[in-house]
Amino acid sequence: MTEQEKKPKIDAIYPLSIIQQGLLFHHLSNGKDQGLLHVHTVLEGDLNISALKKAWNTVIERHEVLRTTVHWKNIEKPLLVVRPSKEIEWATHDFSEIKIEDLNSEIEKFKEADKEAGINLEKNPSLIINLIKINNNEHILLWKCHHLLLDGWSAGIILRDVFKSYDAICQSKEAVFENAPPSYKNYLSWQKSRNKKEAEHFWKHTFKDFSKPTLFNKDNRDSGNFTTKSFRLDQTYNEALRNTAKKYRITLNTLCQGIWSLLLSQYFNTTEITFGNTVSGRSGDFTDIEIMAGMFINMLPVRINTDADISFEDWLKDIQSHQQKTRNYEDTTNQEINEWVNNSSKPLFDNLFVFENFPWKDIKSGDILVKQFKSGITSNYPLTFIARVEDHLKFDIMSDTNIINKDIPSWFLDNLKLIIDYITTPIEITLNGILEQLKEVPNTEITTSVLSENKTTEVIYAAPSNTVELELVKIWESMFNKSPIGIHDNYFTLGGKSLMAVKLFSKIEKTLGVSLPPVILLENPTIYQISNIIKEDKPIKSWNNLVPLRSTGNKEPIFCLHAGGGHVFFYNPLAKYLDKDRPVYAIKPSGLYGKLPMHETIEAMAIDYVNEILMAYPKGPYNLLVYCHSTAVGFEMSNLLKSKGHKARLIVMDTMAEQEYVTKSRLKMRILGFLKRLTKNPIDVIGTMIAYRFKKYIKPWFINMFGKEEAKHTSNTMVHLIDIYNQYRWKNYKLPVTLVLTNKVNKLFNQEILSSWHKIANNVTTINIKGDHRTLFDEPDVKFVAKALDDYLE
Repeated sequence: MTEQEKKPKIDAIYPLSIIQQGLLFHHLSNGKDQGLLHVHTVLEGDLNISALKKAWNTVIERHEVLRTTVHWKNIEKPLLVVRPSKEIEWATHDFSEIKIEDLNSEIEKFKEADKEAGINLEKNPSLIINLIKINNNEHILLWKCHHLLLDGWSAGIILRDVFKSYDAICQSKEAVFENAPPSYKNYLSWQKSRNKKEAEHFWKHTFKDFSKPTLFNKDNRDSGNFTTKSFRLDQTYNEALRNTAKKYRITLNTLCQGIWSLLLSQYFNTTEITFGNTVSGRSGDFTDIEIMAGMFINMLPVRINTDADISFEDWLKDIQSHQQKTRNYEDTTNQEINEWVNNSSKPLFDNLFVFENFPWKDIKSGDILVKQFKSGITSNYPLTFIARVEDHLKFDIMSDTNIINKDIPSWFLDNLKLIIDYITTPIEITLNGILEQLKEVPNTEITTSVLSENKTTEVIYAAPSNTVELELVKIWESMFNKSPIGIHDNYFTLGGKSLMAVKLFSKIEKTLGVSLPPVILLENPTIYQISNIIKEDKPIKSWNNLVPLRSTGNKEPIFCLHAGGGHVFFYNPLAKYLDKDRPVYAIKPSGLYGKLPMHETIEAMAIDYVNEILMAYPKGPYNLLVYCHSTAVGFEMSNLLKSKGHKARLIVMDTMAEQEYVTKSRLKMRILGFLKRLTKNPIDVIGTMIAYRFKKYIKPWFINMFGKEEAKHTSNTMVHLIDIYNQYRWKNYKLPVTLVLTNKVNKLFNQEILSSWHKIANNVTTINIKGDHRTLFDEPDVKFVAKALDDYLE
């Protein structure tokens, strides 16, 4: 066996961080990979290409991240794999014949084409070099790499090491580095040893009494079409802004954060704003982290109040003081912070503040000068504000035009100029004074043309049929803040993003105890598909009748039973207006779509319905809402739940018991009511009579003779439900009943309804509401129903 064969093929294997998982997901799911970077630097002088290649090879041995590849196929979780060695990919290009005035555009075209070619994370994600010759005395080094493995700070570390080695090689010496970078393994061990309690206390205190985040993308709209607008300060303003920071004894970073806060405050018309702030992730006490290369950058939430009753100077100092405290917790993940402080499923921010001030100085190496270092910026957020510290301050607004109106970036830059004008003048500065200078926000609605391009095919709603699907629906509805979500709805169509996927699968692991990689969504983007993967290892009982209209919420759920027609989606408006923290379920009958046999009796129906409810919600109390011909099955279910030791409330919506049974008092009531309506409006009354009899007797026959299969199933189900209702024999179960009554012209109607329930229930509570029996679940009556139910169930 040769020495080469004896060497191990792998040095180390590491897990991906939360941010890295998000970047991998985005890399695999998006046509334009925002994580792909071109580190750009200019090499001025007589370049020795052979020595440069040797220098890179030296640094490849020094930094394990350059020997790292990313793997996710056919494994449980994505991994970073470090190899003992890795070959750099070199390509040289000659642009010396290109005219000076065309050079920049040609370089940008080259970068775009190179980005289109993509990058192979499994093969060589950090070692692709394009060396472009501008003339005999100038080259551009384009280092193609991926943000999943390297941040801008790390790119600077590696380039400094490369040109330190290059300088030594040019002098026929060996490069001497003070220390070897620590291993990533040691860094992960240090992270695990950190006391998370302190971080949790800090973030909970930071977001104490927090109400809601300020978000651009409220609808989870599809994203990915980015554009950038820029503004560069001239020498006068550049010096004035720097002097303003010095005057207030704050950093330029703090001043820029304050400016961005005021712009957001004006845009959202609120005094409390949130945004993400990029941090190096290197402020902890881990030894030698400043010489370690990798992906350490983090995005942390910033909360700022622009209604502070203090001077502008003190307000800025408070911002700076808080940021200094934040440095102790720079390695906290957004997922952790959200779990600690965010009561909503929405993110704490979706705009990003970037202050690009990497510790870079031009390098004299051998016979060349290394200058104009640029690492590139990546962002998947709808809006990113970038402050670049170069010879002059430069501000960029990167925006997603699928989400943000094309006029908004210009509005931000125009108002940025106004703020800089105002705060650099020798007058007393106040927060209100600054805000008064700003222009009004233009119409921020996205243009129709853009929205029309992003329309997607509508998917027919399909309800969960087992506990796994139900739990997944709960997680998805919570994440997307939308209901109902069906088991065939596509994650990406709903607006799913890369970092959201990581959070989603973390919740799946916590709720179902199943660890799955987020990248599984790429080939399995629906709840149905993911549940099938989970069910491979878990035997799961299914159900047929339960339909979640909103599965999320911590309050007592309400179960709405089908009416005589069998359908349940007329309850959708009720779910819309009920308390958002209350789960709302409908129960549909078997046989409606011809897939299952219909129940032969009300009692058999009640048994199956109760079993399904207990499967989804093993613990009560249970609120059963019944209407028209569902009263009997609700009555049976309430008694069944009681016999099993559960608390159940039967809520009857304006319907009498035994409604098809005619007594003398009911006959008298109906005749008097009919004559009164006939005298008042005979045409309407006769039309209603004909329509009712046509619907009950003629229409079912016509559908069964000439209708489509689906219509036949629906019609047969309706007829069958009425038949078994008429066959049902009511018992005196002595159950409590809550009766919701509408105001009627003929008072006898409500008296008769009350009397019918008093005969079989031991306690009848009445709730009187506005509205009409026929329109209880339509606008506007449904609003009264929802309020009455919420007040009662509180």
